[in-house]
Amino acid sequence: MPDNNHISLATSDRQLVLIFNSDIKNHREIRAYAESAGKDLLAIDISKTKVAGTVWTEIADLLEIRVLDIVKSEHATFIEKYGADHQVDCDGAIKFLQNDPEMLIYPIAIKGDKAKEVQIYGHMQDFFGPDTAAVNIP
Repeated sequence: MPDNNHISLATSDRQLVLIFNSDIKNHREIRAYAESAGKDLLAIDISKTKVAGTVWTEIADLLEIRVLDIVKSEHATFIEKYGADHQVDCDGAIKFLQNDPEMLIYPIAIKGDKAKEVQIYGHMQDFFGPDTAAVNIP
């Protein structure tokens, strides 16, 4: 029987997928911004849903980076929790993302074969059409 707490990734040009952590204020704000555009949105909260390792690999491929680059080991959040000298490889990065959602520093938006780490609201504009360019930030 499949585990309903795991997701697999299927992307579409008609749907925006947002991978985020609802425990982080900026992530919640970016989700609200994405929702306010009125487009089809699949929001995956990694604090509540475990993302399979193969999906993290697919996401990294879409971002054109390695999985270990999703975990920002130079970020203050990582250093505070694990130290500046903690080494991370790709398998370790997947475990971090699955077991410590706080290590997803930036939400990830995916639409079709396009993906981006959303560091600021403006990065979401790449996923909205011209009819939603004037979306108000909540």
